[in-house]
Amino acid sequence: VGEPLDNSSVFDTLITRKEFIPLIGMYTSVDMILSALGLITNAVNIRTFLDMGAKDGITVSFLFLSASELLCSLAGLGQRLSMAFWLTEMATGYQTWFHINPYAFNVYFGNIRSGLFEIPVLITTYLAVVKCVCVVNPLGFKNTFSVAKTVKIMVWICMVSFVTYIPILATMGMVEMFDHQVNVTRPILWFSPYRDIVKKIVWNGRDSVSAITSEIVIVVCLVVMTRSLSKAVSVRESLTSGGGSGLVGKPQDRSGSLGKISSVKLSGKELQVIRQVTYISLVYIVGNTPKIIVYLAIALVPDLTQGGMYQNLYDVILKGKETFELVISCVNIVIYYKYNTKFRACCIF
Repeated sequence: VGEPLDNSSVFDTLITRKEFIPLIGMYTSVDMILSALGLITNAVNIRTFLDMGAKDGITVSFLFLSASELLCSLAGLGQRLSMAFWLTEMATGYQTWFHINPYAFNVYFGNIRSGLFEIPVLITTYLAVVKCVCVVNPLGFKNTFSVAKTVKIMVWICMVSFVTYIPILATMGMVEMFDHQVNVTRPILWFSPYRDIVKKIVWNGRDSVSAITSEIVIVVCLVVMTRSLSKAVSVRESLTSGGGSGLVGKPQDRSGSLGKISSVKLSGKELQVIRQVTYISLVYIVGNTPKIIVYLAIALVPDLTQGGMYQNLYDVILKGKETFELVISCVNIVIYYKYNTKFRACCIF
């Protein structure tokens, strides 16, 4: 038992259908460009990282991150193309219509993209934590994150992200029913009566908690890294000031001082990696914050949902959130190119 879902709400008191169509049209145009750009840039990233060789855990993480963002962009492009057909129906007053309700594909691709987006969220958080502990204790964690261990963690992240979103996909389907908007029988979107309950559990238990927790963890890691690096620079300057006079003394004192220097010394390659992770994390924070705001709004307003009183507003703010997520998926190539010498040398551009 369930019920078909109308494409948009005529009774939305905040955004009418007349206002709704140009807003969604704007998002569709912008997001199609961003999705295509994400496909191209992440394909270049994957090719470049493979040419570089997966010889360390960080490169493997970047490779998985690029692959997950490529899949997100692909799902985003599918969603935007279906939105274009959906808009065509609404803009023509359903004088032009298609044999399958395009809104169904919009929702399907949107849910697939949401499920996939959890992968780059967790990978970005993982990268921030890894570089944080390596900066705080470089000698203790230098060889901890091997290629084999990183691959296992990446596979685990992908599996968890996929499995935890299956309940959402299981509460929707396509059914052959009479569509009163076009006065014909065609496959349209169907939702289980339990979907809202399942969606609240998954969104509150997975997406909302993950979005908030990951942002807190990443911010804390960035603060700790910044303070540790500043402290490291101060220690090195104090130990080496006066032409190395800080090393004069008993042999055990000198060895202790040298140990301090080596413990805080980071190579140029390590500093490049830290810069990459830092900027990737900052981009993620900027793109993730609207997601947190949207989920809080949905939690506070029960009618802000598909099939609810404010379905038009729901679709508009959800598309805005998705635009920020698509931006995240296509800008990392700039960071890799600027702060990774080997990437720049192997890149086809």
